[in-house]
Amino acid sequence: MLVDYYAIKLGMTQVWDQSGRRLPATILKVQEMMVMDKKELKDGRKLIEVGIGQKKLKNAKKPLRTKLKKSGFSFAPLKIRGVYLISDEAEVKVGDLVPFDSVLSVGAVVDVQGISKGRGFAGGMKRHGFKGGPKTHGQSDRARAVGSIGAGTTPGRVLKGKRMPGHYGVETKTVKGLTILAYNPERKEILISGPVPGHIKSVIRLRNTGRSKEVRLLESSLETINFLTKLQPDQTDTAEKDVATQTEVKEATKKATKETK
Repeated sequence: MLVDYYAIKLGMTQVWDQSGRRLPATILKVQEMMVMDKKELKDGRKLIEVGIGQKKLKNAKKPLRTKLKKSGFSFAPLKIRGVYLISDEAEVKVGDLVPFDSVLSVGAVVDVQGISKGRGFAGGMKRHGFKGGPKTHGQSDRARAVGSIGAGTTPGRVLKGKRMPGHYGVETKTVKGLTILAYNPERKEILISGPVPGHIKSVIRLRNTGRSKEVRLLESSLETINFLTKLQPDQTDTAEKDVATQTEVKEATKKATKETK
């Protein structure tokens, strides 16, 4: 059994539940993970190497192409990650494709991990949420400064870890307790409650917590964001036949009414 599943962030939207609450949601792409290799760590834990996303095999580097051909794959992954197993590894073999619904399901509570967006060099107010200095009493161009950063004689230096301006973002962040709201198996996309760290097309890790919640969304809100699966070809044909039948009935009714008059 797998602990983690990887997805690709596509963007944010909003949906409504049956009680009328508006729920912010993030759309994630959950293509099948490629099982490329199996390893056993020194501490006894078992790890499988998985590939995320797909690209042409010719666009991968030669060592990776050789490894993929031995595993039986005809395409290459966009990213490679490691996933821990919490039970016997016999369930997963090299060369398998692991679908999303074999690991997680709608209503599952997950911990989401990603790398936050990079914001470059930022000041203390943006980076740490400082309130800034006063805007009056003779203050000149110091409103957004951090102020004093240490005492004089004692300790006579800036203490390590002092919050100051610097590089902001590109850090591993985890958001706990998010719920999977919906799953579209044909488009291989899921809706997850709330925002998740990372930029669009970044790799997101979903860790199963073993808990679940009841999800009751309005189908009309899913239709608004075009998340529901479209009609199958046979269903479309049936719908067209029904429309044609209804049209014939209306025409026949009109003719009968005219003849009666």
